[in-house]
Amino acid sequence: MEERGQPGKARIWQKQTQLGERMVIFDTNLLIDALSGQKKAIETIESYKGKENAAITILSKYELLKGKKFSEQQTMDDMIGGLNAYGLGEREVGECASIYRALKAKGKLIDEFDILIAGIAVANNEKLVTNDTGFKEIKKLGYSNIIVI
Repeated sequence: MEERGQPGKARIWQKQTQLGERMVIFDTNLLIDALSGQKKAIETIESYKGKENAAITILSKYELLKGKKFSEQQTMDDMIGGLNAYGLGEREVGECASIYRALKAKGKLIDEFDILIAGIAVANNEKLVTNDTGFKEIKKLGYSNIIVI
């Protein structure tokens, strides 16, 4: 994670990637914790630098923009600018619905946004890294690309 010259001010990757390059999608909670200076979250994100390209989902971008207020020196664009943001299209919606149905059948429904974020990662065959323990229920369904730290 790059520092902006001020303690506690973190910046996520800015490199734009080409289609077809491997990505790691960071979940909203992990990003918020890293941007808040939590060491484990920062170390987790840094462990992927140079190995895989960073991305988020459009839902995480929405959650970040609507939520926590950051200082004027650190705008949201400074923190997540340049990251690819995976959207929610037909393929992703189908995967999200499958995950939802499987969780519901087991009586283990989790936050709806978490299901959507996981479905986006799964549909695009990308790794999703999170520190939100709710995602463990999705991982238990057999999705090996969901990594809960």
